[in-house]
Amino acid sequence: MCGAGDTFEAAFRAVEQGWSYPPLVTVLEGGIADENYFEELFDDPPLTLARLNVLERQGRYEEYLRLSAAAGEDTSHATMLARLDRAGEAVEYALKYVRAPEQVLAVAEALRERGHTEEALRVGAWGLSLEGEMFRLAGWLRDLAEGLGRHELALEAAVAAFHAEPGLGSYRRVQELAGEHWPEYRRRLLDLLRQSTSYFPSGQVEVFLHEDLVGDAIAAVEGELGGALVARVADAAIESHPDWVIRTCCGQAEEIMDEGRSKYYDEAVIWLAKARNAYLVAGREEEWHAYVEELIAHHQRKYKLRPMLEDLK
Repeated sequence: MCGAGDTFEAAFRAVEQGWSYPPLVTVLEGGIADENYFEELFDDPPLTLARLNVLERQGRYEEYLRLSAAAGEDTSHATMLARLDRAGEAVEYALKYVRAPEQVLAVAEALRERGHTEEALRVGAWGLSLEGEMFRLAGWLRDLAEGLGRHELALEAAVAAFHAEPGLGSYRRVQELAGEHWPEYRRRLLDLLRQSTSYFPSGQVEVFLHEDLVGDAIAAVEGELGGALVARVADAAIESHPDWVIRTCCGQAEEIMDEGRSKYYDEAVIWLAKARNAYLVAGREEEWHAYVEELIAHHQRKYKLRPMLEDLK
Protein backbone atom coordinates (compact mmCIF):
# COMPACT_ATOMS: atom_id res chain seq x y z
CA MET A 1 0.00 0.00 0.00
CA CYS A 2 1.32 3.43 -0.92
CA GLY A 3 1.41 6.19 1.65
CA ALA A 4 0.74 9.85 0.95
CA GLY A 5 4.46 10.54 0.66
CA ASP A 6 4.91 7.80 -1.91
CA THR A 7 1.98 9.13 -3.91
CA PHE A 8 3.34 12.67 -4.08
CA GLU A 9 6.84 11.48 -4.98
CA ALA A 10 5.43 9.25 -7.69
CA ALA A 11 3.40 12.14 -9.07
CA PHE A 12 6.53 14.30 -9.26
CA ARG A 13 8.46 11.51 -11.00
CA ALA A 14 5.63 11.11 -13.48
CA VAL A 15 5.76 14.85 -14.26
CA GLU A 16 9.55 14.80 -14.59
CA GLN A 17 9.55 11.84 -16.93
CA GLY A 18 6.50 13.07 -18.82
CA TRP A 19 4.40 11.04 -21.23
CA SER A 20 6.88 10.97 -24.08
CA TYR A 21 9.08 8.22 -22.65
CA PRO A 22 9.25 5.84 -25.65
CA PRO A 23 8.52 2.55 -23.84
CA LEU A 24 5.52 4.19 -22.13
CA VAL A 25 4.25 5.59 -25.43
CA THR A 26 4.50 2.12 -26.95
CA VAL A 27 2.36 0.61 -24.17
CA LEU A 28 -0.24 3.39 -24.28
CA GLU A 29 -0.61 2.92 -28.03
CA GLY A 30 -1.28 -0.77 -27.55
CA GLY A 31 2.16 -2.15 -28.28
CA ILE A 32 4.50 -4.22 -26.16
CA ALA A 33 7.41 -2.55 -24.44
CA ASP A 34 10.85 -3.85 -25.32
CA GLU A 35 11.89 -6.36 -22.66
CA ASN A 36 15.05 -4.34 -22.05
CA TYR A 37 12.90 -1.47 -20.80
CA PHE A 38 10.12 -3.46 -19.17
CA GLU A 39 11.63 -3.58 -15.70
CA GLU A 40 12.60 0.08 -15.86
CA LEU A 41 9.05 1.01 -16.87
CA PHE A 42 7.20 -1.04 -14.26
CA ASP A 43 9.57 -1.49 -11.31
CA ASP A 44 8.01 1.49 -9.51
CA PRO A 45 4.39 0.61 -8.58
CA PRO A 46 3.60 4.05 -7.03
CA LEU A 47 4.68 5.67 -10.31
CA THR A 48 2.46 3.34 -12.31
CA LEU A 49 -0.50 4.06 -10.02
CA ALA A 50 0.13 7.80 -10.36
CA ARG A 51 0.03 7.46 -14.13
CA LEU A 52 -3.16 5.43 -13.94
CA ASN A 53 -4.75 8.12 -11.77
CA VAL A 54 -3.88 10.77 -14.34
CA LEU A 55 -5.27 8.70 -17.19
CA GLU A 56 -8.49 8.11 -15.28
CA ARG A 57 -8.95 11.79 -14.44
CA GLN A 58 -8.41 12.69 -18.06
CA GLY A 59 -10.88 10.09 -19.26
CA ARG A 60 -8.23 8.22 -21.25
CA TYR A 61 -9.75 4.87 -20.39
CA GLU A 62 -8.32 2.75 -23.21
CA GLU A 63 -4.82 3.91 -22.36
CA TYR A 64 -5.60 3.20 -18.69
CA LEU A 65 -6.55 -0.36 -19.60
CA ARG A 66 -3.47 -0.88 -21.74
CA LEU A 67 -1.14 0.40 -19.03
CA SER A 68 -2.81 -1.49 -16.18
CA ALA A 69 -2.72 -4.76 -18.14
CA ALA A 70 0.93 -4.32 -19.14
CA ALA A 71 1.93 -3.40 -15.58
CA GLY A 72 0.11 -6.34 -14.01
CA GLU A 73 -2.22 -4.05 -12.07
CA ASP A 74 -4.91 -6.65 -12.53
CA THR A 75 -7.37 -5.45 -9.90
CA SER A 76 -7.28 -1.91 -11.29
CA HIS A 77 -7.74 -3.25 -14.80
CA ALA A 78 -10.74 -5.48 -13.98
CA THR A 79 -12.32 -2.78 -11.80
CA MET A 80 -12.05 -0.20 -14.59
CA LEU A 81 -13.67 -2.63 -17.03
CA ALA A 82 -16.55 -2.98 -14.58
CA ARG A 83 -16.88 0.78 -14.18
CA LEU A 84 -16.98 1.13 -17.97
CA ASP A 85 -19.90 -1.35 -18.03
CA ARG A 86 -17.79 -3.91 -19.85
CA ALA A 87 -18.98 -6.50 -17.36
CA GLY A 88 -18.26 -9.59 -19.44
CA GLU A 89 -14.66 -8.50 -20.01
CA ALA A 90 -14.28 -7.65 -16.32
CA VAL A 91 -15.44 -11.11 -15.30
CA GLU A 92 -13.24 -12.86 -17.83
CA TYR A 93 -10.18 -10.85 -16.81
CA ALA A 94 -10.77 -11.28 -13.09
CA LEU A 95 -11.20 -15.03 -13.36
CA LYS A 96 -7.98 -15.26 -15.35
CA TYR A 97 -5.70 -12.93 -13.44
CA VAL A 98 -7.02 -11.83 -10.03
CA ARG A 99 -5.79 -14.18 -7.33
CA ALA A 100 -6.56 -12.72 -3.87
CA PRO A 101 -9.98 -12.64 -2.17
CA GLU A 102 -9.63 -8.96 -1.20
CA GLN A 103 -8.92 -8.08 -4.85
CA VAL A 104 -11.85 -10.19 -6.00
CA LEU A 105 -14.05 -8.26 -3.59
CA ALA A 106 -12.98 -4.96 -5.16
CA VAL A 107 -13.95 -6.19 -8.63
CA ALA A 108 -17.22 -7.71 -7.43
CA GLU A 109 -18.18 -4.51 -5.63
CA ALA A 110 -17.46 -2.47 -8.75
CA LEU A 111 -19.69 -4.76 -10.78
CA ARG A 112 -22.43 -4.55 -8.19
CA GLU A 113 -22.25 -0.75 -8.08
CA ARG A 114 -22.79 -0.62 -11.84
CA GLY A 115 -25.81 -2.90 -11.59
CA HIS A 116 -24.13 -6.03 -12.93
CA THR A 117 -25.40 -8.19 -10.11
CA GLU A 118 -25.12 -11.62 -11.72
CA GLU A 119 -21.57 -10.92 -12.78
CA ALA A 120 -20.75 -9.71 -9.26
CA LEU A 121 -22.12 -12.94 -7.83
CA ARG A 122 -20.15 -15.01 -10.31
CA VAL A 123 -16.86 -13.30 -9.51
CA GLY A 124 -17.55 -13.42 -5.77
CA ALA A 125 -18.45 -17.11 -5.84
CA TRP A 126 -15.28 -17.90 -7.77
CA GLY A 127 -13.28 -15.95 -5.19
CA LEU A 128 -14.34 -18.39 -2.47
CA SER A 129 -11.98 -20.95 -4.03
CA LEU A 130 -8.89 -18.78 -3.59
CA GLU A 131 -6.31 -18.73 -0.82
CA GLY A 132 -5.96 -15.70 1.42
CA GLU A 133 -7.94 -13.46 3.75
CA MET A 134 -11.50 -14.54 2.98
CA PHE A 135 -13.75 -13.06 5.66
CA ARG A 136 -14.72 -9.77 4.01
CA LEU A 137 -15.41 -11.32 0.60
CA ALA A 138 -17.37 -14.22 2.07
CA GLY A 139 -19.45 -11.96 4.30
CA TRP A 140 -20.21 -9.57 1.44
CA LEU A 141 -21.20 -12.40 -0.87
CA ARG A 142 -23.32 -14.07 1.83
CA ASP A 143 -25.35 -10.94 2.43
CA LEU A 144 -25.75 -10.08 -1.25
CA ALA A 145 -26.76 -13.60 -2.24
CA GLU A 146 -29.24 -13.85 0.62
CA GLY A 147 -30.85 -10.56 -0.35
CA LEU A 148 -31.27 -11.80 -3.91
CA GLY A 149 -32.78 -15.12 -2.87
CA ARG A 150 -29.70 -17.13 -3.89
CA HIS A 151 -29.97 -19.34 -0.87
CA GLU A 152 -27.41 -22.03 -1.72
CA LEU A 153 -24.73 -19.49 -2.57
CA ALA A 154 -25.52 -17.49 0.56
CA LEU A 155 -25.09 -20.61 2.69
CA GLU A 156 -21.82 -21.54 0.97
CA ALA A 157 -20.47 -18.05 1.57
CA ALA A 158 -21.65 -18.10 5.20
CA VAL A 159 -19.71 -21.29 5.84
CA ALA A 160 -16.65 -19.76 4.16
CA ALA A 161 -16.95 -16.68 6.37
CA PHE A 162 -17.07 -18.87 9.47
CA HIS A 163 -14.04 -20.85 8.32
CA ALA A 164 -12.14 -17.62 7.73
CA GLU A 165 -13.00 -16.03 11.06
CA PRO A 166 -14.86 -18.27 13.52
CA GLY A 167 -17.14 -16.46 15.91
CA LEU A 168 -20.64 -16.47 17.30
CA GLY A 169 -21.94 -13.94 14.78
CA SER A 170 -20.86 -15.92 11.72
CA TYR A 171 -21.96 -19.15 13.43
CA ARG A 172 -25.48 -17.81 13.87
CA ARG A 173 -25.59 -16.65 10.27
CA VAL A 174 -24.91 -20.21 9.11
CA GLN A 175 -27.64 -21.41 11.45
CA GLU A 176 -30.14 -18.93 10.00
CA LEU A 177 -29.37 -19.96 6.44
CA ALA A 178 -29.11 -23.71 7.05
CA GLY A 179 -32.70 -24.07 8.24
CA GLU A 180 -33.71 -27.69 8.64
CA HIS A 181 -30.20 -28.79 7.72
CA TRP A 182 -28.72 -27.00 10.71
CA PRO A 183 -27.89 -30.16 12.74
CA GLU A 184 -25.54 -31.32 9.97
CA TYR A 185 -23.93 -27.91 9.61
CA ARG A 186 -23.69 -27.52 13.38
CA ARG A 187 -21.74 -30.74 13.64
CA ARG A 188 -19.38 -29.68 10.85
CA LEU A 189 -18.71 -26.26 12.32
CA LEU A 190 -18.12 -27.59 15.82
CA ASP A 191 -15.74 -30.21 14.46
CA LEU A 192 -13.86 -27.44 12.69
CA LEU A 193 -13.55 -25.48 15.93
CA ARG A 194 -12.30 -28.51 17.83
CA GLN A 195 -9.55 -29.01 15.27
CA SER A 196 -8.55 -25.35 15.22
CA THR A 197 -5.16 -24.34 16.57
CA SER A 198 -5.85 -20.60 16.55
CA TYR A 199 -3.63 -18.36 18.65
CA PHE A 200 -6.73 -16.24 19.31
CA PRO A 201 -9.43 -18.68 20.43
CA SER A 202 -12.01 -16.09 21.45
CA GLY A 203 -14.30 -17.04 18.56
CA GLN A 204 -14.09 -20.71 19.47
CA VAL A 205 -14.90 -19.96 23.09
CA GLU A 206 -17.88 -17.79 22.15
CA VAL A 207 -19.42 -20.61 20.14
CA PHE A 208 -18.64 -23.37 22.65
CA LEU A 209 -20.14 -21.43 25.54
CA HIS A 210 -23.17 -20.53 23.41
CA GLU A 211 -23.69 -24.26 22.85
CA ASP A 212 -22.98 -25.02 26.54
CA LEU A 213 -19.97 -27.10 25.51
CA VAL A 214 -17.89 -26.10 28.51
CA GLY A 215 -15.40 -28.93 28.12
CA ASP A 216 -14.59 -27.79 24.60
CA ALA A 217 -14.23 -24.20 25.81
CA ILE A 218 -11.77 -25.39 28.45
CA ALA A 219 -9.76 -27.26 25.83
CA ALA A 220 -9.66 -24.11 23.67
CA VAL A 221 -8.07 -22.00 26.42
CA GLU A 222 -5.65 -24.58 27.80
CA GLY A 223 -2.22 -23.02 27.76
CA GLU A 224 -3.56 -19.46 27.69
CA LEU A 225 -1.74 -17.17 30.09
CA GLY A 226 -4.69 -15.81 32.01
CA GLY A 227 -6.76 -12.94 30.76
CA ALA A 228 -10.43 -12.21 30.30
CA LEU A 229 -11.03 -15.23 28.07
CA VAL A 230 -9.83 -17.75 30.66
CA ALA A 231 -11.80 -15.90 33.34
CA ARG A 232 -14.94 -16.12 31.23
CA VAL A 233 -14.52 -19.86 30.77
CA ALA A 234 -13.85 -20.27 34.49
CA ASP A 235 -17.11 -18.50 35.33
CA ALA A 236 -19.00 -20.82 32.98
CA ALA A 237 -17.23 -23.94 34.26
CA ILE A 238 -17.78 -23.55 38.01
CA GLU A 239 -20.78 -25.88 38.14
CA SER A 240 -19.62 -28.51 35.64
CA HIS A 241 -15.82 -28.48 36.01
CA PRO A 242 -15.02 -27.13 39.49
CA ASP A 243 -11.72 -28.98 39.77
CA TRP A 244 -10.43 -27.31 36.58
CA VAL A 245 -11.59 -23.93 37.85
CA ILE A 246 -9.81 -24.45 41.18
CA ARG A 247 -6.58 -25.54 39.54
CA THR A 248 -6.62 -22.80 36.92
CA CYS A 249 -7.68 -19.88 39.08
CA CYS A 250 -5.42 -20.76 41.98
CA GLY A 251 -2.54 -21.09 39.54
CA GLN A 252 -3.23 -17.65 38.08
CA ALA A 253 -3.45 -16.07 41.55
CA GLU A 254 -0.38 -17.82 42.95
CA GLU A 255 1.78 -16.66 40.05
CA ILE A 256 0.90 -13.03 40.79
CA MET A 257 1.35 -13.36 44.54
CA ASP A 258 4.56 -15.39 44.46
CA GLU A 259 6.19 -12.87 42.14
CA GLY A 260 5.14 -10.01 44.42
CA ARG A 261 3.38 -8.09 41.68
CA SER A 262 1.60 -5.79 44.10
CA LYS A 263 -0.07 -3.77 41.35
CA TYR A 264 -2.00 -6.90 40.42
CA TYR A 265 -3.04 -8.17 43.86
CA ASP A 266 -6.63 -7.10 43.12
CA GLU A 267 -6.55 -9.36 40.08
CA ALA A 268 -5.16 -12.23 42.14
CA VAL A 269 -8.01 -11.86 44.61
CA ILE A 270 -10.54 -11.98 41.78
CA TRP A 271 -9.02 -15.27 40.61
CA LEU A 272 -9.15 -16.60 44.16
CA ALA A 273 -12.82 -15.62 44.49
CA LYS A 274 -13.60 -17.75 41.45
CA ALA A 275 -11.65 -20.62 42.98
CA ARG A 276 -13.58 -20.20 46.24
CA ASN A 277 -16.88 -20.52 44.38
CA ALA A 278 -15.67 -23.70 42.75
CA TYR A 279 -14.50 -25.15 46.09
CA LEU A 280 -17.94 -24.49 47.56
CA VAL A 281 -19.79 -25.97 44.56
CA ALA A 282 -17.63 -29.08 44.87
CA GLY A 283 -18.43 -29.41 48.57
CA ARG A 284 -14.82 -28.77 49.55
CA GLU A 285 -15.35 -25.84 51.90
CA GLU A 286 -12.90 -27.10 54.53
CA GLU A 287 -10.19 -27.47 51.90
CA TRP A 288 -10.81 -23.88 50.85
CA HIS A 289 -10.40 -22.53 54.34
CA ALA A 290 -7.20 -24.53 54.82
CA TYR A 291 -5.87 -23.25 51.50
CA VAL A 292 -6.55 -19.62 52.40
CA GLU A 293 -4.82 -20.07 55.76
CA GLU A 294 -1.77 -21.45 53.94
CA LEU A 295 -1.74 -18.45 51.63
CA ILE A 296 -1.99 -16.02 54.54
CA ALA A 297 0.91 -17.73 56.33
CA HIS A 298 3.01 -17.85 53.18
CA HIS A 299 2.45 -14.16 52.33
CA GLN A 300 2.23 -12.75 55.86
CA ARG A 301 4.96 -10.18 55.20
CA LYS A 302 3.09 -8.71 52.23
CA TYR A 303 1.13 -6.11 54.12
CA LYS A 304 -0.96 -5.04 51.16
CA LEU A 305 -1.94 -8.59 50.25
CA ARG A 306 -2.55 -10.15 53.65
CA PRO A 307 -5.77 -8.28 54.54
CA MET A 308 -7.11 -8.99 51.05
CA LEU A 309 -6.60 -12.69 51.64
CA GLU A 310 -8.22 -12.54 55.06
CA ASP A 311 -11.33 -11.07 53.46
CA LEU A 312 -11.66 -14.24 51.41
CA LYS A 313 -12.16 -16.53 54.42
